[in-house]
Amino acid sequence: MRGKGWKHTMREGWAFIAIAVLAFVAGLLIGDLGASPETKTVYVSNAGESEEASEASGQAEGEGAEPETAGGEGASGAQLFTSIGCGGCHTLSAAHSTGTTGPDLNESLATDDDTQGIEEMIIHPDAEVVEGYPSNVMPQSYGQSLSSSEVHELAEFLVAGTKAKPSP
Repeated sequence: MRGKGWKHTMREGWAFIAIAVLAFVAGLLIGDLGASPETKTVYVSNAGESEEASEASGQAEGEGAEPETAGGEGASGAQLFTSIGCGGCHTLSAAHSTGTTGPDLNESLATDDDTQGIEEMIIHPDAEVVEGYPSNVMPQSYGQSLSSSEVHELAEFLVAGTKAKPSP
Protein backbone atom coordinates (compact mmCIF):
# COMPACT_ATOMS: atom_id res chain seq x y z
CA MET A 1 0.00 0.00 0.00
CA ARG A 2 1.41 3.27 -1.07
CA GLY A 3 1.32 6.58 0.94
CA LYS A 4 -0.66 9.54 -0.33
CA GLY A 5 2.40 11.73 -0.70
CA TRP A 6 3.40 15.14 0.56
CA LYS A 7 1.42 17.07 -2.10
CA HIS A 8 -1.81 15.46 -1.04
CA THR A 9 -1.00 16.15 2.64
CA MET A 10 -0.28 19.82 1.91
CA ARG A 11 -3.53 20.18 -0.03
CA GLU A 12 -5.49 18.70 2.87
CA GLY A 13 -3.67 21.02 5.30
CA TRP A 14 -4.55 24.15 3.33
CA ALA A 15 -8.14 23.01 2.99
CA PHE A 16 -8.33 22.51 6.76
CA ILE A 17 -6.88 25.99 7.41
CA ALA A 18 -9.31 27.60 4.93
CA ILE A 19 -12.29 25.91 6.57
CA ALA A 20 -11.08 26.90 10.05
CA VAL A 21 -10.71 30.55 9.00
CA LEU A 22 -14.18 30.58 7.43
CA ALA A 23 -15.69 29.03 10.56
CA PHE A 24 -13.93 31.61 12.76
CA VAL A 25 -15.17 34.55 10.67
CA ALA A 26 -18.70 33.12 10.56
CA GLY A 27 -18.64 32.74 14.34
CA LEU A 28 -17.62 36.38 14.75
CA LEU A 29 -20.40 37.56 12.45
CA ILE A 30 -23.07 35.42 14.06
CA GLY A 31 -21.92 36.48 17.52
CA ASP A 32 -22.18 40.17 16.62
CA LEU A 33 -25.57 39.75 14.96
CA GLY A 34 -27.03 38.16 18.07
CA ALA A 35 -25.66 40.81 20.42
CA SER A 36 -28.03 43.49 21.63
CA PRO A 37 -26.93 47.04 20.84
CA GLU A 38 -25.50 49.07 23.69
CA THR A 39 -27.39 52.27 24.39
CA LYS A 40 -25.71 55.25 26.00
CA THR A 41 -27.27 58.49 27.14
CA VAL A 42 -25.08 61.49 26.47
CA TYR A 43 -25.70 64.75 28.28
CA VAL A 44 -24.56 68.02 26.79
CA SER A 45 -24.96 71.15 28.86
CA ASN A 46 -24.79 74.80 27.95
CA ALA A 47 -21.76 76.63 29.31
CA GLY A 48 -23.97 78.81 31.53
CA GLU A 49 -25.97 75.94 32.98
CA SER A 50 -25.25 75.28 36.64
CA GLU A 51 -26.35 73.12 39.54
CA GLU A 52 -28.93 75.81 40.37
CA ALA A 53 -30.76 74.98 37.14
CA SER A 54 -31.07 71.31 38.10
CA GLU A 55 -32.22 72.24 41.62
CA ALA A 56 -34.82 74.59 40.17
CA SER A 57 -36.36 71.65 38.36
CA GLY A 58 -36.87 69.91 41.71
CA GLN A 59 -33.97 67.46 41.45
CA ALA A 60 -30.42 68.00 42.59
CA GLU A 61 -27.66 66.11 40.85
CA GLY A 62 -27.24 62.57 42.07
CA GLU A 63 -30.74 62.23 43.55
CA GLY A 64 -31.68 59.50 41.10
CA ALA A 65 -33.80 61.60 38.77
CA GLU A 66 -34.71 59.57 35.71
CA PRO A 67 -33.38 61.32 32.55
CA GLU A 68 -35.81 62.00 29.74
CA THR A 69 -35.52 59.66 26.81
CA ALA A 70 -33.30 61.16 24.15
CA GLY A 71 -35.34 61.85 21.04
CA GLY A 72 -38.64 61.60 22.90
CA GLU A 73 -41.20 64.32 23.42
CA GLY A 74 -39.69 66.96 25.71
CA ALA A 75 -36.08 66.05 24.99
CA SER A 76 -33.70 69.01 25.03
CA GLY A 77 -32.11 70.31 21.87
CA ALA A 78 -28.73 68.95 22.96
CA GLN A 79 -30.20 65.49 23.54
CA LEU A 80 -31.94 65.62 20.17
CA PHE A 81 -28.75 66.69 18.39
CA THR A 82 -27.03 63.65 19.86
CA SER A 83 -29.84 61.10 19.62
CA ILE A 84 -30.81 61.70 15.99
CA GLY A 85 -27.17 61.63 14.91
CA CYS A 86 -26.56 65.25 13.86
CA GLY A 87 -23.00 65.09 15.23
CA GLY A 88 -22.16 62.21 12.91
CA CYS A 89 -22.33 64.62 9.97
CA HIS A 90 -21.87 68.09 11.48
CA THR A 91 -19.11 69.70 13.51
CA LEU A 92 -20.51 71.69 16.44
CA SER A 93 -18.35 72.81 19.34
CA ALA A 94 -21.31 73.02 21.76
CA ALA A 95 -21.98 69.30 21.19
CA HIS A 96 -18.32 68.25 20.95
CA SER A 97 -19.08 66.74 17.52
CA THR A 98 -16.65 66.56 14.64
CA GLY A 99 -18.63 65.19 11.68
CA THR A 100 -17.49 66.27 8.23
CA THR A 101 -20.18 64.95 5.87
CA GLY A 102 -22.27 68.10 6.37
CA PRO A 103 -21.30 71.72 6.97
CA ASP A 104 -19.48 72.85 10.09
CA LEU A 105 -22.36 74.47 12.00
CA ASN A 106 -19.96 76.70 13.94
CA GLU A 107 -19.09 78.38 10.64
CA SER A 108 -22.11 77.92 8.38
CA LEU A 109 -24.76 79.29 10.78
CA ALA A 110 -24.32 83.05 10.54
CA THR A 111 -25.55 86.02 12.54
CA ASP A 112 -28.37 86.51 10.01
CA ASP A 113 -29.68 82.97 10.70
CA ASP A 114 -32.34 82.91 13.40
CA THR A 115 -34.32 80.22 15.21
CA GLN A 116 -37.14 80.20 12.65
CA GLY A 117 -34.69 80.02 9.75
CA ILE A 118 -32.85 77.11 11.36
CA GLU A 119 -36.16 75.31 11.96
CA GLU A 120 -36.83 75.67 8.21
CA MET A 121 -33.34 74.31 7.44
CA ILE A 122 -34.06 71.25 9.60
CA ILE A 123 -37.48 70.57 8.06
CA HIS A 124 -36.50 71.40 4.43
CA PRO A 125 -32.74 70.82 4.29
CA ASP A 126 -32.44 71.10 0.51
CA ALA A 127 -34.17 74.48 0.27
CA GLU A 128 -30.81 76.15 0.94
CA VAL A 129 -27.64 74.03 0.61
CA VAL A 130 -24.27 75.30 1.84
CA GLU A 131 -21.82 75.82 -1.02
CA GLY A 132 -19.47 72.89 -1.43
CA TYR A 133 -21.93 70.31 -0.07
CA PRO A 134 -24.27 68.14 -2.15
CA SER A 135 -28.05 68.20 -1.77
CA ASN A 136 -30.10 65.17 -0.74
CA VAL A 137 -27.62 64.08 1.94
CA MET A 138 -29.37 65.35 5.07
CA PRO A 139 -32.49 63.32 5.90
CA GLN A 140 -35.66 64.88 4.50
CA SER A 141 -37.88 63.28 7.16
CA TYR A 142 -37.26 65.47 10.23
CA GLY A 143 -40.50 67.37 9.55
CA GLN A 144 -42.39 64.09 10.04
CA SER A 145 -40.24 62.28 12.61
CA LEU A 146 -39.80 65.24 15.00
CA SER A 147 -42.60 67.21 16.62
CA SER A 148 -42.67 70.97 16.07
CA SER A 149 -41.54 71.48 19.68
CA GLU A 150 -38.57 69.15 19.12
CA VAL A 151 -37.59 71.02 15.95
CA HIS A 152 -37.83 74.27 17.92
CA GLU A 153 -35.70 72.87 20.80
CA LEU A 154 -33.07 71.69 18.32
CA ALA A 155 -33.03 75.07 16.57
CA GLU A 156 -32.71 76.89 19.92
CA PHE A 157 -29.77 74.65 20.84
CA LEU A 158 -28.08 75.48 17.53
CA VAL A 159 -28.66 79.21 18.05
CA ALA A 160 -27.25 79.02 21.59
CA GLY A 161 -24.17 77.12 20.40
CA THR A 162 -23.32 79.23 17.32
CA LYS A 163 -23.25 82.81 16.13
CA ALA A 164 -26.87 82.61 14.91
CA LYS A 165 -29.39 84.82 16.68
CA PRO A 166 -32.69 83.99 18.41
CA SER A 167 -35.90 84.94 16.61
CA PRO A 168 -37.45 88.15 17.92
